[in-house]
Amino acid sequence: MRRLALLAAAVLAVAAPPAARAEPLDVDLSRLGAPDPQVWTSVLNGAPPAGTTFAQLASASRQRFALLSSEVGMALSSAVLQPASTTGYAGFAADLEIASMAVHPDLIGSTTAGYSGRVWPTTTLPTNLFMPSVHLRKGLPFSFEVGGRLIYLAMSNAYAAQGEAKWAINEGFEWVPDVAFRAAYTQLFGVRAWNLATTDLDFMISRRWAIMGVTSLTPYVAARYTFISASSDRIDFAPARATGIPATNPTDAAGTQASFPHFDTSVYRTTFGLRFTAYSVALALEATYFGGATPTDKDYEGVKLKSTFGGAAKLGWEW
Repeated sequence: MRRLALLAAAVLAVAAPPAARAEPLDVDLSRLGAPDPQVWTSVLNGAPPAGTTFAQLASASRQRFALLSSEVGMALSSAVLQPASTTGYAGFAADLEIASMAVHPDLIGSTTAGYSGRVWPTTTLPTNLFMPSVHLRKGLPFSFEVGGRLIYLAMSNAYAAQGEAKWAINEGFEWVPDVAFRAAYTQLFGVRAWNLATTDLDFMISRRWAIMGVTSLTPYVAARYTFISASSDRIDFAPARATGIPATNPTDAAGTQASFPHFDTSVYRTTFGLRFTAYSVALALEATYFGGATPTDKDYEGVKLKSTFGGAAKLGWEW
């Protein structure tokens, strides 16, 4: 156990960058553009670009925020890396994991007054996100299990914490698959002004196949419903105004500040995986598919989430 704790600490120490250092995937929400037409009026000094309106500029900014929040939320909560069965009431599991998900740095709207118009307001436009994590699970009586993850978004100062609970309504029978319900809550930290969280409700089925007594293979599948919730604190959009001069008095500052309204949506994903165990060592590989969706939030009209694939792997110990 002591060696495992030291190994987990070493992995996080290597993966996590210094807090004060700017990273390529550090998100600056102000670069998405203002979600309020009145702020665009102040930022552009009352003169919208030809062929567009302040309302259209605000709508494009809200679409970028919704797409960014959806992709980051799904990425941070993408990994399952466990079958439907629990570790048993006296069992314990500790895993080192890596997850990846494809994202879309699309152009929404147009480049205006220094705003790039991209969904990803970062110095590097990503096409894939990588998330190393440490995962702990503890079995409880009556086929319950609780766990937690600490997740790092690579090439950024962002990280997330996840808590989970699982109830196996059927497990341990030789000819009947294990069946479980899993719930998980994931909260983002480390990004200024961004309030992002996801809630997962999963239905899981798995079947363990023993090999030569000390090893086993366990394929599993999870039907997953993910609820994404995002908003922001007030943000000053003045640094990117057309004149390049930030607000210098309280009245002017108030005219260039706004917050992104609350965004809520739900998505469905399917995860397929395979776990291999030998003695106390556990390995797992999985793939997750999201087929796309169109959120119906009235404050975020026109948002369309594209389909995407994700994958994850782990090296762990169970005892």
